[in-house]
Amino acid sequence: MNIKVFKNTTLVSFEKEENIDLKNSGDLKSRMMDILKRPFTNLIVDLEKVEKVDDDGLNALMAVQRLSEMNQSQLSLFNVKEGVLKSMKKHELDRYFFFCDRPKPFSDDLLLV
Repeated sequence: MNIKVFKNTTLVSFEKEENIDLKNSGDLKSRMMDILKRPFTNLIVDLEKVEKVDDDGLNALMAVQRLSEMNQSQLSLFNVKEGVLKSMKKHELDRYFFFCDRPKPFSDDLLLV
């Protein structure tokens, strides 16, 4: 997992093709919650290399989403593949997330870092 920070925006991305599941969802949740402990944080999660998310992965993402709301932060999911979206829709969780085709303009510099 890669983490890049630029001002109040953090980009989380994955180095290689993987799933968010039982074996890595705890670490992902812990690291993203540490980021969101600071209020008014913009967290962009680039899921381009994530093919599937199981129930443990969905629970981790939901926990992070709840914390982002409590801290007046923004969690944005970027490059979401069909398999991931399908898992979210199956459990009707897609309505809790902000999906973006392209991160907000303020994060352009972050993508170049």
